Amino acid sequence: MKAMVGLVLAILIIFGFRLFWPSSESEKSNMTQNEILKQDVDKQTEISEIADNETESSSTELNIPSDEEKTKLMTAEFEILEQARKNLKRHIARLKHEMWGLKFPPDIAKKLSKTVLSANKLLKNPHMLGAFSNVQQIKDELAKVEFAEKSLEEIDEIVKTKLAENNDSDSQINSATQ
Repeated sequence: MKAMVGLVLAILIIFGFRLFWPSSESEKSNMTQNEILKQDVDKQTEISEIADNETESSSTELNIPSDEEKTKLMTAEFEILEQARKNLKRHIARLKHEMWGLKFPPDIAKKLSKTVLSANKLLKNPHMLGAFSNVQQIKDELAKVEFAEKSLEEIDEIVKTKLAENNDSDSQINSATQ
């Protein structure tokens, strides 16, 4: 067993020396590769300069925002989206608190549950800024969040009426016992 381990280690050491030992051929090939890399870099810079000139002229002609402007617009829109998500999260938490212990008919309960779960789904794994490629996608996501917020406002009304009914029935029970 020790002989086998020794033999394997010896083979690995010989292979390592053979593989990583510098030779005169590698220096020649490195020089040619360096020259090739320099030529490629020169070509790429020429191409990028031409592309920059074309994009500058085309963006001014078409009124398309540059990358920096696009990034600023996307960042500003994403901040609005984040604020809307925070508001939605607060609204869901408040609704859950208000709904705790209330009994609803099965059809209304199913509707409430479906709406709250769909709104919560938007918050579960939110898309970050890098997931969007343009401002329109962020606006679409914002529209989804705003729609969920409107749906929760409808649920808010249902819960308020249910709370009012419970308060009326509690006050009637209290007046009857006194």
